[in-house]
Amino acid sequence: MIKQKEKKRTFLQRFLTDPLTVGSILCLWFFLKKMPLDTASAFGAGLGTAVSVVMKKKNKTALHNLKKCFPEKTEKEHRAILRAMWRHFGRMMGELPHMQRIYERIQIVGAEYIQEAKKDGKGGFFCSAHLGNWELCGLVMHKAGVPLHLVYRKANNPWAEKFLYQKRQLPGAQLIPKGTRGAKKIIELILQGEHIGVLCDQKLKEGIEVPFFGYLVKTAPAVAAVALKMNVPIFPARVIRLKGAHYKLEVLPKMLFPNSPNQKENVYEIMKSINELLEKWIREHPEQWLWIHHRWPKEEYNN
Repeated sequence: MIKQKEKKRTFLQRFLTDPLTVGSILCLWFFLKKMPLDTASAFGAGLGTAVSVVMKKKNKTALHNLKKCFPEKTEKEHRAILRAMWRHFGRMMGELPHMQRIYERIQIVGAEYIQEAKKDGKGGFFCSAHLGNWELCGLVMHKAGVPLHLVYRKANNPWAEKFLYQKRQLPGAQLIPKGTRGAKKIIELILQGEHIGVLCDQKLKEGIEVPFFGYLVKTAPAVAAVALKMNVPIFPARVIRLKGAHYKLEVLPKMLFPNSPNQKENVYEIMKSINELLEKWIREHPEQWLWIHHRWPKEEYNN
């Protein structure tokens, strides 16, 4: 499981910038909640565009990633994808206070696999990525009677962490922070027949090297290792924006596991299959993936 280092907050952060930041988040949240859903989504798109202007380091990271993944595209095309990504991400933020309303607009493909997970008597994983509106996956599972306990990264700002934790948590489901304690909680929940939602597209420094867009990248192997050890399924799932504040949830059949006597090989093959699937999804909707993460070695981004 990915380790999350606790960053010590300075006096100025604890008593000035952190409270001011969460105050701004609260004001924006309730301002968006008062809007009709489609208005909030459109406002978020504009906000995303505005935010992108000041996010120079994030833009640099994203453009580096785009050039690595799509070397055949021009710089103009890379920048067009980046602008569309910020609009999409802004829409997602604008839609967060309206999640229950969005549920009525979600087309569900593969509902039979959700029911299979519900009835098979086992726990397991639903594997996705920072693609589309990943927050909606937990809501759909909740409505289907399959509580999805989500692995997440705690916010550095403890005030924001408390607010966002409350807003993201669904009845019957837990939010599991990354780290050693989180790993123990995952094992405990799976033994109870529960299901864990994991985003598998980020770098783990201590991970294994697995191909992704033609490069070997550090990839967290925990999903595959735990699923093999506990003999529980992994269901791939994604939530894609169709148009405006309308989405499609696609759940795929559970993954077929290799049966080599070498467990390290099995883990590698499962993570290779997951990365191949994520790459396929990203190629289909590049503007809906969050390109601003350091997916390759950090040194690459310092040039």
